[in-house]
Amino acid sequence: MAEEPKYEMRISLNVLNHLDINLYSNVPAVLSEVVANSWDADAHNVDITIQDGKIIITDDGYGMTVKDMNDKYLNVGYEKRIIEGDKTKEGRPLMGRKGIGKLSLFSIADIIRVESLKDGEKHGLEMSAKKIKEEISKGNQDYKPDPLDNGDLTINDEIGVVNIIEHGTRITITDIKKG
Repeated sequence: MAEEPKYEMRISLNVLNHLDINLYSNVPAVLSEVVANSWDADAHNVDITIQDGKIIITDDGYGMTVKDMNDKYLNVGYEKRIIEGDKTKEGRPLMGRKGIGKLSLFSIADIIRVESLKDGEKHGLEMSAKKIKEEISKGNQDYKPDPLDNGDLTINDEIGVVNIIEHGTRITITDIKKG
């Protein structure tokens, strides 16, 4: 019997086809979306490192469990303001509005790794623009990102200046298509 996928993005993939997965035209705008997500996660520190053809964004926000990743991050269009209110846990005004900023990453890269640590749960996934487009072309409505093995996770590795010890998120953008 096949193992149940660990992660599942819930959206009609046809919506992504209409959005053309190219929401933004430049790297700074995309990175501002990631930093806004860090702000909304009450991060006090965010580090952006460019290394070996990758962009690595690490924050010390409250992180995500697998359930959080599925229910919130992979839920394109998640209405955080309606469900959770218009302030973060620490009382900051939320920056995110439409729940689609995470798609901006595909405007500049083909591979997105998301790793997170919360409540002692360390996990991660990899999303591929190519695989999403393949699912769309097959008429499928769901995309199941590939889970990362614990041995492949870098969330606790020292990259940049933010050291994740108890909670946080790291996004690694590879196969960059824009300068």
